[in-house]
Amino acid sequence: MTKVETKDERQRRLRAAGTWLREQREARGWSGSDLARRLDLNQVRVSAYERGQYEVPNAVAEGIATALDLPVVEVRQQLGLWVPDDADLEDLRRHADPTRLADDVLLGELVRRYQRRTDREIVNVYPYRSSVPGELWDRLIHDARSEISLGGYTNYFFWTERPGFNELLRAKAEAGVRVRILVGDPEHEVTLRREEIESAALSVSTRIHITLDELAKLGPVPGVEVRLSDQNAEAHVSRSIFRFDQEELVCEHIAERLGHGSLTFHMQKMQDNGPFSQYATHFEHLWDGGHLWTPPGAE
Repeated sequence: MTKVETKDERQRRLRAAGTWLREQREARGWSGSDLARRLDLNQVRVSAYERGQYEVPNAVAEGIATALDLPVVEVRQQLGLWVPDDADLEDLRRHADPTRLADDVLLGELVRRYQRRTDREIVNVYPYRSSVPGELWDRLIHDARSEISLGGYTNYFFWTERPGFNELLRAKAEAGVRVRILVGDPEHEVTLRREEIESAALSVSTRIHITLDELAKLGPVPGVEVRLSDQNAEAHVSRSIFRFDQEELVCEHIAERLGHGSLTFHMQKMQDNGPFSQYATHFEHLWDGGHLWTPPGAE
């Protein structure tokens, strides 16, 4: 699994990038305003880069390379930005000879290709989870061959909208699919706070109990794991991640909206550490922070 940068790691990287930029500027005897003028930027913005407050954008990195008269790849490395690896160069060779391209042209093309690949990971965006076609949910569930991870805070809609869902889960597990179901703890303080925010007739804890009651009917099934969100419940209640092999549906919960009214992204994996992988890693973070749930009487 691709490692996703933590908040502390990002801050350290940005501080190191800022220190390098300031040292390069000072080594040339330039003031902050001198560098800002060469980059056609506001001095406040350049100062913020040097303090490690912001990520340096691709276009600015190219401008820094020009101003400092350094190779673009070297500058991007020092700024902690993405640089192409051998696989990226090999992909480009199908269309052009990298050795015949200027350094800035080569990197610019690779960056554009990287960004386009990232964009393609987002297959579709739905204004609400309820507007995701039922046929899409069915295809994702039925086509899964290795993994089904249901990371909604309540997940109850799978049972209320899909008759025979328990038997489908059983069949998937028996076929070798790893099924993981993560729901909120109905007694957790985060659940109780969310109920106050939503103020819905069908409360969060009630929706969770619907799911747990259905899972109790399913009983212990090898290959089906259930956990209740615990350590990272706050992060879980604001975002639902549903993974089916190399595709995901991600719901971003906004304000007091219920899950069915949440902005939803359909993603497919196209690269390492792209949007798909970052959300997949977030699910693992939530999963690791949960505790095992077993059906009543199965302990």
